[in-house]
Amino acid sequence: MEEKLNIATKIPFKVSARAGKLLGRENFSNPEGAITELVKNSYDADAENCLVIFDIPIIQIEDENGEIQNIPVKEESVLYIIDNGDGMEKKTVEDYWMQIGTGNKEQFFLSDNRRVKTGAKGIGRFALDRLGLNTEMWTLSKNAENNIGIYWQMNWSQFDDLEKSISEIEAEISEIPIQIETKIQELLENNFDFRDLTNIDFKSGTILKISNLKDEWYIDEIENVYKSLEALIPPKELNIPFQVYFKHIQNISDYGYVNTAFYNDFDYKIKAKYNAESLTVEFEIERNELDLNVIYKKYKHLYEQLSFPFDLNTIENKTFKYSKSVGKLLNWDLNESKKNLLKEIGDFNFTFNYIKLVKSLKEGYPYKDIIVKERRETLERFGGIKIYRDSFRVRPYGDPKNDWLGLGFRAAKSPAGAGQRIGDWRVNNESVAGIITISRKNNPLLEDKSDRGGIQENDSFDTFKNIIIAIIHEFEVDRSRILNPIYLFNQQKRKEEQEKEIQKQAEALAKKIIEEQKRNPEPDENKEQERVETFFKESVRNIIEEKADEENQEIVQVRSLASLGLIVSSFSHELKEVSNNASEIVELEKYALSLIPIDKKSSSDYRDMVDIFQLLKEDKEKIKHWVDYTLTAIRKDKRKRSKLDIAHFFDQLNESWKRIFKRKDINLSILNKIGNHTYDFRAFEMDLTTIFSNLINNSIDSFEQRKTIGDRNIVIEFEIINNRLEIIFSDNGKGLDKAFENKEDIFLPFTTSKKDRTGNEIGTGLGMYLVKSVVDDNNGNIEILHCPIGFSVKISFSLINK
Repeated sequence: MEEKLNIATKIPFKVSARAGKLLGRENFSNPEGAITELVKNSYDADAENCLVIFDIPIIQIEDENGEIQNIPVKEESVLYIIDNGDGMEKKTVEDYWMQIGTGNKEQFFLSDNRRVKTGAKGIGRFALDRLGLNTEMWTLSKNAENNIGIYWQMNWSQFDDLEKSISEIEAEISEIPIQIETKIQELLENNFDFRDLTNIDFKSGTILKISNLKDEWYIDEIENVYKSLEALIPPKELNIPFQVYFKHIQNISDYGYVNTAFYNDFDYKIKAKYNAESLTVEFEIERNELDLNVIYKKYKHLYEQLSFPFDLNTIENKTFKYSKSVGKLLNWDLNESKKNLLKEIGDFNFTFNYIKLVKSLKEGYPYKDIIVKERRETLERFGGIKIYRDSFRVRPYGDPKNDWLGLGFRAAKSPAGAGQRIGDWRVNNESVAGIITISRKNNPLLEDKSDRGGIQENDSFDTFKNIIIAIIHEFEVDRSRILNPIYLFNQQKRKEEQEKEIQKQAEALAKKIIEEQKRNPEPDENKEQERVETFFKESVRNIIEEKADEENQEIVQVRSLASLGLIVSSFSHELKEVSNNASEIVELEKYALSLIPIDKKSSSDYRDMVDIFQLLKEDKEKIKHWVDYTLTAIRKDKRKRSKLDIAHFFDQLNESWKRIFKRKDINLSILNKIGNHTYDFRAFEMDLTTIFSNLINNSIDSFEQRKTIGDRNIVIEFEIINNRLEIIFSDNGKGLDKAFENKEDIFLPFTTSKKDRTGNEIGTGLGMYLVKSVVDDNNGNIEILHCPIGFSVKISFSLINK
């Protein structure tokens, strides 16, 4: 008896019809998505044309306000999806169309015409259920003999029967003679002559008629489907032979062929091809922003000595090509792990257009004339960076207000004009329209989420995004390099004009004073002073106001940096209190350890307590260092330009950093080669602190990244040569990252080699940018020196002649 009880039997799972239906419904939450899924099926069937036809009778009803409303008659409404694709044979309908979750598109992902099929889950037919309760299908295979096709019909309400399993659901199928073109004409009852659509061949294809609809199709909802198809189907730039024709029978003059994105009015077009095997990006850039006639007339001399691609010849040709390694593009020092990650992403293409909506006259750039209204309409319909997998849209990327690359945030962080500083400008999401093409075959790690609501977010997708942003930044740098010479030239011209204006007003003032003195040989000194001051104020005010707008963007950046200093200053009392309280740890340690009996001092608990106090004391030293350093850096006397003793400054710098240097085993050597030379060097002490604090921080990071163990040395040497103060800062750390092909790029804002494993920047990218800015503002020069080990820069400042 016991043996019989232990005998195991196998039983199969049973799936209810309702469960199968719910599985399909999860993927089609709205009717627009269901229609686009059926259009994709037409594409997979190698159709060159697809017709989406709404037959929605309406009745007119007067509402409570006396206005006439057009109300759709749901019971009489019908949808048609028609294509001239390959059609289906009876065996295909039975083995694949009627099998839920079939993997035939995943296994045979290429169509006969080498299209990569868009469907893979085998549940697309539930789009029919989402739209209506009844479906009829007429399909004629390209291999059919004597025009014998298939008629198939289905009542989807069967799936709502709680008692039925999915195997009990049945559809009707029969073989009948079919001529697709004749059948279309019969179904549409000559409501419109589809034969006016030229070049459509219906030798084979499929007709889907969906009735007993589940939704009321008002004009707005029909318009939404049209817009969804505009965004869905392959853009003209991809040259895919697939065209969708859209009709609403009750509004026969509306709609027609579905227009897709095509950009023929742009300022920049960038085509980038990512090669995963060679880890390179092939660029083709077309500049179309500047008026070449004005360039040759006013600015030709600015570009005559520049090298490719900023020379006159390239500017005139507009289009140029080059290749760049993805490591240099991302500022990555590639190891095997990163190389594997980059290769696994797979090949893809990215084309995007920069289309600005404002032609600013105050910047003074020789822009071409633009038609803002037409550009705005184009961007509203087709703007944003969109992803297409196997020629069809992946939503929601590039939808309105879907800034999935964070371009708006990047632009807000760096609000400077395009030509102000090279690499400083950032494009915003409202001025770009782009297409990224990926595929199931080449990019298997960029998979859809289960609900088709985007791509699964993983390391591959994060790195993919960072490559896209790096490609966009390549354009940003190019545009700023083109405009920067014009910006500097115009700035110099404005400065000369301002100086002329000041001279002119000074001469007028002098003339006025002389005339006053002639009329009044003995003027009242107080009134004369007041009159002169008033005149000067009025004379200078206009110049100041003109400069205010130009400097406003830079002020925004300065404010964001200065705000941190203001916060620290506001809490200086609390910071000092934190530092003072931390010093009490020493007294606490003495008191706590004195309470421990002698016989317990050899125990592990006692040793643990000693170790904890040692850690707290080390942390106390860290807190004290940073509080002292921070509060010293924001002292008022450091924010005044004054005569500086450079040797004394570096002694103070060493004192400020010595605790950190000791803890990190760093040796700082200061070599004073000035001797008894007399000099007059005037600068803001805070500026020098900014320069060398950032350099020291970079050296510390460099030591941490160095793979070999050895001494950590920083050397600062300074001397006076040809009436210039020259300072050389060197370390023996990792050195300049190999990703910086052009070493001067380290001075670009938001450029950093500090990245996480997927390429996200973890450094601010402002350190060396601030160093360069401060040096420039003090009429100095900074040069990166070649050195076999580590990193070295030479900074020089002009001295006041004695």
